[in-house]
Amino acid sequence: MPKKTSWLGDSNNKKRERFAVIGLGHFGGYVARTLYESGKEVIALDMDPEIVRDAAAFSTNAVVVDATDRPALEAAGLGEVDVAVISLGERMDIITLAALHVKELGVPYVAVKALSEEHGRILKALGVDEIIHPEKDSAIRLGHRLAHQDLVDLLPLMPGYSIAQMRTPPEFVGKSLRELSLRNRLSVQLVAIQREGGSDRRVNILPKAEDVLLETDILFLLGEDRDLDRIREIAKGS
Repeated sequence: MPKKTSWLGDSNNKKRERFAVIGLGHFGGYVARTLYESGKEVIALDMDPEIVRDAAAFSTNAVVVDATDRPALEAAGLGEVDVAVISLGERMDIITLAALHVKELGVPYVAVKALSEEHGRILKALGVDEIIHPEKDSAIRLGHRLAHQDLVDLLPLMPGYSIAQMRTPPEFVGKSLRELSLRNRLSVQLVAIQREGGSDRRVNILPKAEDVLLETDILFLLGEDRDLDRIREIAKGS
């Protein structure tokens, strides 16, 4: 395996600029397009020549390749990217073999769309850095949103921690962030406020202590799930 610097070692400050997306179905295609429109260098790879031809519009280089062919992946430049995202349909053997090849090529960070929890454990054992369960994650977010009327959305960050997007609890309306002292009192951090202004919508990133919350504001709160649940309970009891 080629020797590369780990993301967790001396390369903490290294920017991720070069990406490979292997598999350009709906999920992979959106990932590649988003990265490319964010100004990143993107190698887009798929076995279907027609899909690859279309991907030329949202990639730096689009390549027809068999993801189970390690020499072909290496020739396509996989050994030189910072991140690889693998999304290869419903064949566990193909996904797993592609992940193995990419790890052996020394890609520092590999994210793979898994077919199941069991498949995810296999991928983890191979050294895959991030396991993606898009349907499960979307279902959990939808369930939280439907179960809590005050909750606009929930973005899990890691086990036990999330960013909750919620309407301003009545108890918070008309109070400044200094008065609320959310971090000290409730152990959550308000990282942004979305405010409606007629036909406009403004987002205040890292609001100041003197900012006052309005009834129509949407709050972005970062914290442990149990602390975010406490705020929802406050909202219910107001």
